[in-house]
Amino acid sequence: MQSQKQPSFRKSNIGTAAGVVIIAIIIAVAVTTTVPGIVKPKIVTLTGTVTTTGTGTIPEKITFISYKTGNTYVAAVYDHSYSIQLPNGETYNVKITYKFLGLVTVGEADAGTLDLDSSEPFIVRNWVS
Repeated sequence: MQSQKQPSFRKSNIGTAAGVVIIAIIIAVAVTTTVPGIVKPKIVTLTGTVTTTGTGTIPEKITFISYKTGNTYVAAVYDHSYSIQLPNGETYNVKITYKFLGLVTVGEADAGTLDLDSSEPFIVRNWVS
């Protein structure tokens, strides 16, 4: 009776295959995730509060205008809170649109400048105007 040869795998081949799989997983994770402090995210979620100082004024929306691209990003303000996603690595002119006694949009106030260059994907920033 003839003996059949069984396929043989050397331990080094199995080790090499496992190593390749592990490296592929590391690369996939690195491409799809941001490591705080090491890789800066392309988009940052900015949240916080908006307060207007004029008597009877209520903030309605907050606007971020990129000095780099001219693009405008707007977030509604609900109960003095907002949340918006902005491209990282840009500087923004910030404006607050407000209503008087919550009835009619009255005006817009300059709230300053935001230099967004963050290594964190989430930032809290409060605005007063």
